Amino acid sequence: MAADVAIVGGGFTGAVFAIHLSRTAGRPLDIAIVEPRARLGCGVAYDTEDPDHRLNAPLQVHFVYPDAPDHLHDWYVEQGGPARDADAQGPDGNLYIRRGDFGRYVEAQLRAHSAGNASGSTIRHVRARAVAACRTADGYRLTLDGGQTLAARLTVLAAGYERPRAPPPFDGTASGHPGFIADPWNTTRLREIPADARVLVLGMSQTASDAIAVLLRNGHNGPIATVARRGLRPRAKPAGASGPPPDIVERLVRPVSLFTAAHGRHGTALSLLRTLRSEVRQAEAAGDDWTGPFGDLRDSVWEVWPALPPAEKRRFLRHLRVWYDAHRFQLPPQVEARIAAAEAAGQLSFEAARCESAASDGSALSVTLRRRGSGERRRERFDAVVNCTGPALRPDRSGNPFVANLTAQGHAALHPAGIGFSVDAECRAFDAGGRADPLLRIVGPPVYGAFADQQGAAFIALRLCALMPGIAATLQR
Repeated sequence: MAADVAIVGGGFTGAVFAIHLSRTAGRPLDIAIVEPRARLGCGVAYDTEDPDHRLNAPLQVHFVYPDAPDHLHDWYVEQGGPARDADAQGPDGNLYIRRGDFGRYVEAQLRAHSAGNASGSTIRHVRARAVAACRTADGYRLTLDGGQTLAARLTVLAAGYERPRAPPPFDGTASGHPGFIADPWNTTRLREIPADARVLVLGMSQTASDAIAVLLRNGHNGPIATVARRGLRPRAKPAGASGPPPDIVERLVRPVSLFTAAHGRHGTALSLLRTLRSEVRQAEAAGDDWTGPFGDLRDSVWEVWPALPPAEKRRFLRHLRVWYDAHRFQLPPQVEARIAAAEAAGQLSFEAARCESAASDGSALSVTLRRRGSGERRRERFDAVVNCTGPALRPDRSGNPFVANLTAQGHAALHPAGIGFSVDAECRAFDAGGRADPLLRIVGPPVYGAFADQQGAAFIALRLCALMPGIAATLQR
């Protein structure tokens, strides 16, 4: 097989790349999306039918077309979304739609562009998993898991989130215990947990909140203990907040970012932290809250992060990222309310602690927990343990064979920050020798090290749109 463009990964990032390339290309292209899933456009994040899996930010912050901000809303209304989901509207008046609905939207947009697009390009689904790549004189030749090969002039790695790995001490024999659920997005496994089971949730991220919400909706009445080393949970939305969110597109495409315009350039993670804390104190003294100053920084990472030296990036990732994420990834209010009620009833607990050991104990798992800040240890038995520690973003440790092969062959290299791949401003992959390859692009979450916050739909879509003129010009030659 052959194609002009091979997009490896058919989730949100891969689908939006194909959509905008078909709109921008100067000639008809053969675009192949290599994805083992039956559905395109959904990926791990949006391929869910669970009613409690909702977008954690208002509908307006999620889009495929930055130049058509009402497109998703109009599609959602036309599809009867408000009638099907009466709980979608939050107390702030905004819609927090189900992630499955957003996945269907992206899927529908890709299907429409596959049927016809401005450049006359062909978009096709190669339902397979890419496992290896070989550089050729004209591009790359991909090896697929069925033994076929696909030659492409331009190869785009658009992989999303990998399934989380079992963390120590569950990465040994305990990981094979039937009560250990390694994949928190496997809602079938979550629903199989007995209603009265004692459950341990590892991690306090949005993924952990999703898993807890699934358990509670299914009538779970047993105790649920949630632990994380620092005990940081997603910060609650300030009470009384209402009205539509700021124009995210305007905030992300400014010639100078909001944070830099207000505070100048920063060369260290510590100076960023001090400036942010000062701004929060001033906001609170004026009767406002932390979300305004934090939002200005969040929407400025496209400029602030690349300006930091590698050592400062590593310092941020080591010390501050967990705090940033706790503020960055808030919960949809519907899930937040469900979790708050369970916590108030004493069914759900949160603790800053680490798991020091885990072992099979008959039908249960025996876990030793150590409370943060003390030498206190205790051993408890749990009927089920749900791994919500989050995906790994080091490509050199990836369980994805294609990602691992790119690294092993030297076609792509780990970013100096120690997270994600190293790419230039045009998302051209740097190889092991430090050369940028225009025929291998890496986009989406795997380029966190280069651009930081590449996890939200708005951030990803806007970056992809910015890349398209240069990519179209490369393919025109």
